[in-house]
Amino acid sequence: MRVRAMQPSSSPSRLVVDPLLARRLELAQAAQNRGATPPSGVLEVAGGLALFNGPDSPLTQALALGLEGPVSVEDLDRVESHLGQGGGVLQIDLLPFAHHTLAQGLAQRGYQVGEFQQVLVRELPGSPTPPTVAEVRPLRPGEAEVFSRTVAQGFLGREEVSDAEASLMLGTASMSGTTCFLALVDGEPAGGGTVALHDGVATLSGTGVRERFRGRGLQQELIAARLAWALRQGCTLAASSTLPASASQRNMERMGFFIAYPKVVMMRQRS
Repeated sequence: MRVRAMQPSSSPSRLVVDPLLARRLELAQAAQNRGATPPSGVLEVAGGLALFNGPDSPLTQALALGLEGPVSVEDLDRVESHLGQGGGVLQIDLLPFAHHTLAQGLAQRGYQVGEFQQVLVRELPGSPTPPTVAEVRPLRPGEAEVFSRTVAQGFLGREEVSDAEASLMLGTASMSGTTCFLALVDGEPAGGGTVALHDGVATLSGTGVRERFRGRGLQQELIAARLAWALRQGCTLAASSTLPASASQRNMERMGFFIAYPKVVMMRQRS
């Protein structure tokens, strides 16, 4: 059974982008990452979350700090102590809506820009239309390894991936609050992506399409199918983060998303 896709909403600009919306979107992303984090790895601090998943995990990061007020020296001490267990790189997201004390504190501690991201958002619903290229649906039992390998092939842009690379997304298939989608073309796995729900926000992430299936609109179908599913779960907003001027950003914009705000991943090596 094919999931019905969605066309872009005709007036996504009705949304008012302000600190309240930013905090809602950031906490939705944080909730998804929290689902992959053991309880001992979760620290609620400065209005946001610091999540520790090991010194080398990309999910070891602090999100939504400073969106409710000042971030103190003591707050940053706690964040660094929590994220820096075992060494590694400290990662803290910095938003334009964050209290100025966060940027000042990071500068004083020698943080540098690690990566720029665009946060995109759109309202739900939209007008449903049937997909034309692929069958896009939630994972079925026993498909976690297929999903993980398919998305890894899409991320890396090659068919040959190591067992370690193929397992990078394996844990996502069992994350609390996250639903994984698989795209199949003539029965062959061609791409995949995830969606997580929190406070009426559907956060789309982890999208990858195998190289030989690109150029067919498959990523847009993956977006559309997840939006349709999220709408049925009662979501009123959808959001995603991409690298600036990337193919992912262009596909999100084609599906009715607009840039709500940029954010910067600030990094410092923990000694």
